[in-house]
Amino acid sequence: MPSQTGRSASADGRGVTASVIYGHRPMRIGFLGAGLIATYHSKSIRRSGVEVERAGVHDIDADRAAAFAAASGHHLCATEDEVLDGCDAVYICTWTSEHPRLVAAAAARGLHVFCEKPLATSLAAAEEMAATVAGAGVTHQVGLVLRHSPAYLWARHLVTEPAAGRVMTVVFRDDQFIPIQGHYSSSWRADVNRAGAGTLLEHSIHDIDMLHALVGPIADLSARSSSFHGLDGIEDVMAVSVRFDSGATGTLTSVWHDNLARPSLRRVEVLCERRLVTIEGDDWFGPVHWQDADGTTATLEGPALADAVAAASLLEGPTNPDGAFLTAAMRGEPAFPGFDVAVAAHRVADATYRSAARGGALVTMRPTVVEIDAQATYGLRRRVLREGTPGTEVVFPLDDDPTTFHLGVIDGTEIVAIATFLVSGTELRPGQRATQLRGMAVKADRQGHGLGDRILSAAMDRLRGEGVEVLWANARDSALGFYERLGMTVVGDGFMSEETQIPHHVVVIDLA
Repeated sequence: MPSQTGRSASADGRGVTASVIYGHRPMRIGFLGAGLIATYHSKSIRRSGVEVERAGVHDIDADRAAAFAAASGHHLCATEDEVLDGCDAVYICTWTSEHPRLVAAAAARGLHVFCEKPLATSLAAAEEMAATVAGAGVTHQVGLVLRHSPAYLWARHLVTEPAAGRVMTVVFRDDQFIPIQGHYSSSWRADVNRAGAGTLLEHSIHDIDMLHALVGPIADLSARSSSFHGLDGIEDVMAVSVRFDSGATGTLTSVWHDNLARPSLRRVEVLCERRLVTIEGDDWFGPVHWQDADGTTATLEGPALADAVAAASLLEGPTNPDGAFLTAAMRGEPAFPGFDVAVAAHRVADATYRSAARGGALVTMRPTVVEIDAQATYGLRRRVLREGTPGTEVVFPLDDDPTTFHLGVIDGTEIVAIATFLVSGTELRPGQRATQLRGMAVKADRQGHGLGDRILSAAMDRLRGEGVEVLWANARDSALGFYERLGMTVVGDGFMSEETQIPHHVVVIDLA
């Protein structure tokens, strides 16, 4: 990966100019795909104020690529490889079935990756893509741009305020004319082999992600689909009933119709115990309405809404999604939303299609153990392992070693448990292949729910498959009961950790 030096950037898309130098020059940005969504991102990059070098662009439609290049300042490339070999970060804006292959090619070169949503046509492919970019250590972001929307950020702020009370239910409607016509004119969205599915996966993956953002993880769901246009595998109506972990309920209705007089429109109503919050109109600037139990009503929209979000510091970093990606890539930092967030939405989409295929059968969601990158562990390490201790370091030796791996439990869009596993021999088992467990942490409000058990069980299965004979750890005395319950043995005398000043013992288990 190219080195990075120079000044930090501020690119919020609201008139702030950024200038980040990447390896003594602006970062080179390539595009694979030159259609409508590529044009959107190209314009958004310009609005972000981040200084970049426009590198290559390739599209299977040469005329479309030429028009994009002429308008954006990119240069035409005859092949995908020519684009990838000439840039530092790449935007993947092709049809969905091509995303996994192109992400893998970019990650293999150490390129930062912005991939349009949905990540892939299947959950398995999306999970593999997330593992690929995590393993490559590159900055990655997905086109779930509503995560940066002032309207949804403000709605989430209103919903989570104590004055609102608990969320009781959410009613979400998303309607759009089927995008094989009109200004989209996207023939590939009628082909299940390229699109994967219809309105829920291709369009309402945004809405699933917003349900996570507004209310939280989904516990179970039931769904029904229809296909009025008669396109094989491409549903144009999906109606989903969900129950959240919190006990709240909700509905999502996604429709592709033929009313070209209507743009893509969403209407969202979140009913809390003491507050009603409504989003309608523009996805970005609202308006957002709310009404409280005391009769107070208010509305925010347009620049006033964006100003309120900024004043409340509801989003870390740039509000422009492309500015956020480019700034993170230039700094070598994680971007948001990353592929892990997209995979959480894909899991719900996958459950929705399974339910619809079974005539609306109830499908239960469970937290999932996945491989994550080292940076994704830092938050929980800081909050759980360093809270109240003199130590502050969250970057461990060998975190980025190729033989080290990190596992996390993803619940909805949130990492709620983590652990790191690195090759390290132990004098307790001389000559045997050994792995050390480090940095085991579970979010405070999720402790006691079996999440640590799931991580260690998954890790032990993996290590056994790789021929590892011993797993060991320096365990806090307060957690010895947890490790013993999982079959680990406490060995030797206790000791005081120099970094945390907390009593520890060594624990070990023979995996064979």
